[in-house]
Amino acid sequence: MITPDEEQLAYEFIEHPVHVCGIYRTVLRANMIYDGHREKRTEKSALLLVLQGQAAFHFTNTDGTKYLYHMQPGKAFIGGKNMHLEIHVGDRDFEYVLVHYLPAIQKEKGLHSSHTDQVYELQMSLNDSESGFQGELMLALLNVALNPGYMNQLEKQTLFYQLLISVLRGARSSRNTSSGTWVDSAQEFIQRQYAEPLTLEGVAAQFDMKPKYFSHMFQKYTGMGPMRYLMQYRLNRAQELLEIGSYTVKEVSAKVGYADPYYFSRVYKLHKGCAPSEVRKIMGHGKNPS
Repeated sequence: MITPDEEQLAYEFIEHPVHVCGIYRTVLRANMIYDGHREKRTEKSALLLVLQGQAAFHFTNTDGTKYLYHMQPGKAFIGGKNMHLEIHVGDRDFEYVLVHYLPAIQKEKGLHSSHTDQVYELQMSLNDSESGFQGELMLALLNVALNPGYMNQLEKQTLFYQLLISVLRGARSSRNTSSGTWVDSAQEFIQRQYAEPLTLEGVAAQFDMKPKYFSHMFQKYTGMGPMRYLMQYRLNRAQELLEIGSYTVKEVSAKVGYADPYYFSRVYKLHKGCAPSEVRKIMGHGKNPS
């Protein structure tokens, strides 16, 4: 079984956008075996969510590695392209929604999308607020599935990504039921106080925790440590301010919590790929960036 990291999966979909091909609501009868891909490999990747019943999905990838996923309500999988597949349905009808997709940019252009060639199983809580939201999104996707036109295709793409985000959030919450609430609060705290001279010890103290434990749980839930989260939030906010062009680099540095504008410039260039002064020039804001 491949254990996914939701942040890494999200990153993969950002780096390798997909094109939604079709949306289907399917019922497989109780005790049947679907073998349509026993000999012929699957041609598309999928996001599959279970509505009712149980079934065992037997995947075999190109190097012969076998994967077995027991699917039931609250579970989803992502990927599955270019694999042999056999589905063994349990003693009740098995109903699911399937969204087929392909990489928007083909591999011959030198880009490789790992999320399409693997299978990732995700477990969610049926009591999570995301569960109801997913039901609404699946219904909306099915309603626009057959509609022609570019605007409807754009709507399908948008709904797919909303559903994907909801599934990833649901899986993350399910894995971190004990820490989810306070980590959400910690993120909100950082977003409010980012301009202040925050330290790991100080933020952890806000939640009555030891810094090491706070950092570990924050990383486990969000995929990055709290200080990295703070830095990225500051740099994203700085980019907004630089593009607006109302502030000098020194003023932007101070507004996002960096007392030293030269240090801010080095950090910004390291993570954004260009100096903050260059951003102002590119956006056509003033001749003197500092």
